Amino acid sequence: MGGLSLRARTFLKEMGFADFTLRCLSFGVRVAALKLRLLWNNLRVLAWHKPAPFSTAFFGRMHFGLLPCRVEIGRDCGFGDGVTLAANDKAVIRIGDDTTINNGSIVVASDGVTIGNSVAIAEYVSIRDQEHGFSPGSGVRGQGYTTAPIVIGDCTWIGRGCYIAPGTVIGRDCIVGANSVVRGIFPDGVLIAGTPAKIRKRLTEATD
Repeated sequence: MGGLSLRARTFLKEMGFADFTLRCLSFGVRVAALKLRLLWNNLRVLAWHKPAPFSTAFFGRMHFGLLPCRVEIGRDCGFGDGVTLAANDKAVIRIGDDTTINNGSIVVASDGVTIGNSVAIAEYVSIRDQEHGFSPGSGVRGQGYTTAPIVIGDCTWIGRGCYIAPGTVIGRDCIVGANSVVRGIFPDGVLIAGTPAKIRKRLTEATD
């Protein structure tokens, strides 16, 4: 019964506790242990990350990688289940106010990633400011990385399954079509789509 000794069980029975009560006590011990473990994990994360504002909502489990890692999260943000934020000790991931990152998306920074205010990032988007080198006959192992910072402007919407490559700058008020491979510098107020992504049209509703 959850590790309670025979003497303890006998004592509790003599005091009138039923087996059901003993099972409840055992369950309570396990719950308390789980809460302590979660508290430890949270304290460990807070040791490396700037705490998120109380207005931030987490809809599931969130992963932080490459400790120590600097992440700055603005107000009123939302994160879906399985979102991963990972940065090395020389980089910062900055996320502005009122931004949402949906289930399974990943942000990796070796140089720096800046995501503006009111940005909507759909499911399974990969934003990485680093890429493996490649050598025929050797593949990617031991070839190092190329890095360049990424900037995503305010009020931009990134569709499901996109890949945002190192050095990409996306202006404000943009839409990035689902499953696009985005590399380059794009102005404000455009629709970007394709593999590789190109400007498909200008959005007349974009603000100056």
